Amino acid sequence: MSIEFRLFRIPIRIHLWFWLMSLWLWTLNSEEGWAGLMIWVVVVFQGILMHELGHALVGRAFGRQPRIELVALGGLTWWEQQEPMSPGRSLVVSAAGPAVGIFIGALALVLMDALRVPDPSLARYAFRSLIFVNLGWGLLNLLPVLPLDGGNIVASLMELVAPSRGRLLACYVSFAVIGLLFALTVTLKQYPATILLFLLAFSTYQAFRAERQRLTSEPLEGVPPQTLVQQAFEALERSDGQALIRAASELVVKADATAELDEAFHLLAWGRLINGEPSEAHQALTSMSGDRTPDPALEGAVLVELGKPDDAVPLLKEARERGGAFAETYYQRALQEKNA
Repeated sequence: MSIEFRLFRIPIRIHLWFWLMSLWLWTLNSEEGWAGLMIWVVVVFQGILMHELGHALVGRAFGRQPRIELVALGGLTWWEQQEPMSPGRSLVVSAAGPAVGIFIGALALVLMDALRVPDPSLARYAFRSLIFVNLGWGLLNLLPVLPLDGGNIVASLMELVAPSRGRLLACYVSFAVIGLLFALTVTLKQYPATILLFLLAFSTYQAFRAERQRLTSEPLEGVPPQTLVQQAFEALERSDGQALIRAASELVVKADATAELDEAFHLLAWGRLINGEPSEAHQALTSMSGDRTPDPALEGAVLVELGKPDDAVPLLKEARERGGAFAETYYQRALQEKNA
């Protein structure tokens, strides 16, 4: 179940878990009652949306096509394009989100003082929530920890110095900072912050594994296309999205016929879907020539992940008739989301 709309021509999707996360955070400090709950949810929605719009609008200024999703642990800004941005531009995009929040929070702090908002009052609670969510979370996001914006800023700086190993070096910085903060939160008995650090450590570990795999993998430039196709299908069989993307991307470069290029983009779409990148998977499918029809199970699954169950149902119904647990699972999910 989700809500979708556009703002500044940017597609925005709000997941149910976002609202549940906001409610849970409110229960940690809920003395203001139901009126306080309404204020808190609006402020959290505003703060995270403005943060992601900062990323999205700066990215669009660099020629990107952004999409925003508000999820359980905050927000995500995706790009339709597959090619990476330069480290300098990535740094600016990463810094734009916290900068918007810090500006709004600082403005709220000045206005609260200038207007002499009485304490206690709901107005004071609203201003303090604006300051906490925008200024507080904005500064927190600048910690040099992946996947926070501060961690991505460090990665961009490292990539300027060591292009091939920048993100790996940023992972080491992230682990070090998490270790220090973990010791501090345990000492101060700030256990909710300790739990958050565990989640950040897990995300950093995933990024670390991906970078180590990328750096230690054998180069594919000299591998013949037939071998690459075999490697791609073996990766698809074991649901290894990274290996599949790597082989398919090389096939895109080496393709010298339309059919070969279509096959490469089709495999790339599977890899992007497995890797949790539906926008990139959709981009790969739309890059096909049109001479070949995509697998309806794949195309339908991508549409479900993009929040388009109405378009996905006919494709998945066709794929379901051919059999297979994958098509059946996504077909049932598309029906549930369509009727929600």
